[in-house]
Amino acid sequence: MKASPPRLLALVVSMAACSFATLCAQDAVVQKDGKSSSGTITGVRANAVRIKIGPVETAVPLANVKSVTMAPPADYTAAVEAWSKGDAATTITKLIPVVQTFKGLPTAWAERACSILPEVYLTINKPAEAEAALAEFQKLYPGSTSSTQLLLARLSLSKKDFIGAKARLEPLVKEAKAAKLPKGSEAVTYSQALLLMGNVEEQSGQKPEALENYLLVTTIFNKDNAATAQAAERAKVLNEEKVIVP
Repeated sequence: MKASPPRLLALVVSMAACSFATLCAQDAVVQKDGKSSSGTITGVRANAVRIKIGPVETAVPLANVKSVTMAPPADYTAAVEAWSKGDAATTITKLIPVVQTFKGLPTAWAERACSILPEVYLTINKPAEAEAALAEFQKLYPGSTSSTQLLLARLSLSKKDFIGAKARLEPLVKEAKAAKLPKGSEAVTYSQALLLMGNVEEQSGQKPEALENYLLVTTIFNKDNAATAQAAERAKVLNEEKVIVP
């Protein structure tokens, strides 16, 4: 039975829409010479982005990559959600395969995945693994200076090196307090820096200063849910101790 012209037109439009959606959903690698490849990125191995185009998988050296377009995998989203709730066990279970497969990929989510891993290791009391993950993060993403400083501060704090942690955090805290309307990743960085500075000051006996930084996180720099929740918890404790902001 032949399709009527309206039904035939609808079928053609539907097929075209599906083809367009499929095309748009594809990953893409753009090289520095302008060449672009679209397909499915399967990971990063031997310093090259592996992308499957049809039945063939090809490798694009990271040194030649200008940009990558790829939506974060489901495990990354699950890891970030678990981490925001303080669930370190689920976070690391979901995060490790993502990091192992995509570490070095020049995307914001891959970079974030690699930066979360040292934090999680510190949380579950695995300092050696945290240091190794931090060293790898520095190697893979040398331009992420703010994230590196935060991670180094966390490492110092885990060792009770308050002087070292404070030195790492002071430039970021100064930037945060001078910022007017921080947005995006910058706002998240400032939230975490102020929270960590509060931790350093609280453990060093500077409770009024710590409370001030916690309140900054909960009122102004509240773009990171996990940092905001932790700051609110510590601020509540200090308020109950009748600590007053200087």
